[in-house]
Amino acid sequence: KSKIISKFHAIKKLGYVKSHRRNNTGIGKTFEDYIGVIENNIDNPDLFGFEIKSHREFAQSYVTLFSKNPSFPKGANTYLKNKYGTPYENNPELKRIHTSMFANKANNYAGKFAFQLINDKNDKCIYIAVFSLRTKKIIDRSCGYTYDDLKKVLTRKLKNLFYVTAETKKDKTGTEYFFFNKAEIYENPSFEKFLSLIDKGLIMYDIRIGSYQSGSNYGKTHDHGSGFRKKKKNLNK
Repeated sequence: KSKIISKFHAIKKLGYVKSHRRNNTGIGKTFEDYIGVIENNIDNPDLFGFEIKSHREFAQSYVTLFSKNPSFPKGANTYLKNKYGTPYENNPELKRIHTSMFANKANNYAGKFAFQLINDKNDKCIYIAVFSLRTKKIIDRSCGYTYDDLKKVLTRKLKNLFYVTAETKKDKTGTEYFFFNKAEIYENPSFEKFLSLIDKGLIMYDIRIGSYQSGSNYGKTHDHGSGFRKKKKNLNK
């Protein structure tokens, strides 16, 4: 903890620094470059046992807690995309599915389906339930997550969270600059509270699955990071 705090104070002393990437992910990329994190897709914490997340000071967007493929069945992402996805406008032969859902209400997807999380305490699973908008009945709950899988990633990936806030500004060219001025540390998340927040609709689940439109993987499933997210103001819950 003392090491990551010391590194943060050194970065804070730099004042405003230029973004290392020209999009919304620039803030995370810039801070991780300065603190010494190598970009990867590994499910372990980023540095000194801490998972690092950054956000702009006044941003109200959701924070990704963690990304993870469904526990079951095998190939769940491909199944959901192929069965419920919508065609790309520029390539109708390929499908994608991008939708957000909660446990306390159903959404509306493509004017045909509704998605909702179902926390089944008996099965110890969280199901990705699909409803027919016409009949309001469940037509599919074959995909989902086991409690064991979710608990493992929550207690490993987010055992120690270093949450960084930055003031931002842009120059005349539109280049963004960050002043990393505040950090919060969260430790030892409770899986029981995680489930409770899902039930209350305070944690959102995003499906972000597409198809490769070129190259050797053409037509294959492209997972853009389906996962569980929540608003920053609820992070301490």
